[in-house]
Amino acid sequence: MPLFRKILIREKIDIVHSHQGTSPLGNECLLHAKAMGYKAIFTDHSLFGFDDAACIHVNKALKFILSDIDEVICVSHTTKENLTLRASMNPHILNVIPNAVDISRFTPDPSKRYPLNTINIVYIARWTFRKG
Repeated sequence: MPLFRKILIREKIDIVHSHQGTSPLGNECLLHAKAMGYKAIFTDHSLFGFDDAACIHVNKALKFILSDIDEVICVSHTTKENLTLRASMNPHILNVIPNAVDISRFTPDPSKRYPLNTINIVYIARWTFRKG
């Protein structure tokens, strides 16, 4: 991690922010940042279970990595509940900031709705448990 240290110092970084608990590089950077005295923030986007080997491994790693984190952001209340259980965290230190949509750019045209007087739902992601 000497290169990571050089980047933090050269670029005058104040905060290290990582996404997703399955990223070994992100997790390692959070650990090194905290060891070097930097603020560290983690954002969780996905839900994980408790009953298979991969999830158990990720959950144990997150419990260790997040034990000294400065802030945690979850993209939904469901994600917050899931991370609270997975990493044995105090739910009061987790913040919910929902994923955003710029409604000025993504406003549907009701005249193009078919059939009329229906509600159409668009989901753009994989339809998996992890996506909430």
